[in-house]
Amino acid sequence: MNRRALLIAASLAALLAACGQHPAPPETPATDAAADAPRPLRRIRFLLNSGFSGANAWFLLADERGYFRREGIEVEFTPGRGAFTAAGRMVGEGFDVGYGDIQAVYEQAATVPGKSPVGVYMMMDRSPSVIILPAQSPIRSAEQLKGRTITGHATDVALNTFAQYAQVAGVDAASAHIGTNEGNWKELLALLDSGKSDALFGYLSTSSAAVRTAGQDVGARLRFLRYSEMLPDFYGSAVMVSPKLLHEEPELARGLVRAINQGVIDTLCDPDAAIQALVKRDPRQNPVVERGRLRDTMVEDMGGVDMINRGVGDVERPRVLAALKLTAEARKLPRTPTVEEVFERGLLPPLEERQPCPVHLR
Repeated sequence: MNRRALLIAASLAALLAACGQHPAPPETPATDAAADAPRPLRRIRFLLNSGFSGANAWFLLADERGYFRREGIEVEFTPGRGAFTAAGRMVGEGFDVGYGDIQAVYEQAATVPGKSPVGVYMMMDRSPSVIILPAQSPIRSAEQLKGRTITGHATDVALNTFAQYAQVAGVDAASAHIGTNEGNWKELLALLDSGKSDALFGYLSTSSAAVRTAGQDVGARLRFLRYSEMLPDFYGSAVMVSPKLLHEEPELARGLVRAINQGVIDTLCDPDAAIQALVKRDPRQNPVVERGRLRDTMVEDMGGVDMINRGVGDVERPRVLAALKLTAEARKLPRTPTVEEVFERGLLPPLEERQPCPVHLR
């Protein structure tokens, strides 16, 4: 260093000392505590298909294990009034997320395009709907429903998709006498016992749970005409999100799907853990009955072992197209929505994250 530089340095040091100042310390990285500070949670309103049960316990397991919070989400669950009502209620009541029947999404997309929720995670690979018969009923096929009385809740999925079922079966839907009854399942099953109704609309899992609750054997009391056999292109319940959440907060929506998927995978690998989470949330639940309901959902609605082990959550485009076309025709919708209007595959986790441990249904 030359003489001039030494003089400048000495003068600067003297000036700082005289003013009681010290050079600023170098910037330091944020402390670990600051880096680990929890981010504020985004509260979302989540409309369920019904109250909590074995058939949707994966949401509780995801919540209990912190998967939503890990994605920056706090979930406010609202019990639903039936799977077919979820899509319409999302439009009318402003829910962020819903869980319900995808057929209702098709209808909302046809009637209020741009406002309808969009499916983002398909839970049920098959239609869960059935026509419920007494075990000793002479009815063995859809053709034999002509002139018969079939009763169900007005919002039941099977009742609201009977037009599609009948069209494929080659039966005039108007040839059956459709009745509604808002009673509980004990009261509905009593209609079969008394002969006041020849059949009921419903889910196999729901009606079977009602029979088990009464301490009876399902096979000895009921038989089923499965919609999945007549309508193989139909899916069942899906997680759906509002257009606002999908388009304005896509990363939050992606995190939501990731959290739900983890809850589903954990449930498939350890169903008892999901039932424990259910009973912990609502001690009034019967764990044996709800375990049976969950098993029926996995076997009948999610597609069984083979389908589950191939990977959950996704849809096949040709099936959705076929279901959209049939639904628009049979329900006389004003338009046929596109696949993209009713389901967004882009938020799904990679396939390897949607394949559970080898599932052995028991």
